[in-house]
Amino acid sequence: MDKKESFEQAHQSESAQKMCKDGNLNKQKRRMLLKGTAALPVVMTLYSGAALARSSNITGEAGDVGDAVFVDESSPKLLCVYWNEKLDNGAYDLGDTPGYTLITDPPINPLTDDPATVLTKKNAQLEECHRIGGIMISGAAFTSIAAKSGAFDGLMNL
Repeated sequence: MDKKESFEQAHQSESAQKMCKDGNLNKQKRRMLLKGTAALPVVMTLYSGAALARSSNITGEAGDVGDAVFVDESSPKLLCVYWNEKLDNGAYDLGDTPGYTLITDPPINPLTDDPATVLTKKNAQLEECHRIGGIMISGAAFTSIAAKSGAFDGLMNL
């Protein structure tokens, strides 16, 4: 091996060793950082909309009477739910155990009433619900609230 080859080999060896040292130094710094952050416990609570919905009886009124809950298919009665507080965003707080009534007037007979008449009667039931201070809720809100509060246990066999 001549002097030139010996110098190149030694030079490459020094630079390779330096790279390994720098790499190890970076690894050590990264490990120290990770160990330091693991030693500081951080508690963060993030609430998703779904989690909040599961933990409260806050709901909006069903978009239209077709989405509302009607009990008893042979003679549909509107589930009219009473609310405790109307929130600024238009939602309603139904309280811990929501109260409700079934609106039966005008009576609906899906066997003899044509679809237009059924819709007219359902809207009349909705007007009565609003008149007595209630709201109609959707099927999704009904199942969510019923599962949490037990308020609608007698109606769960829809």
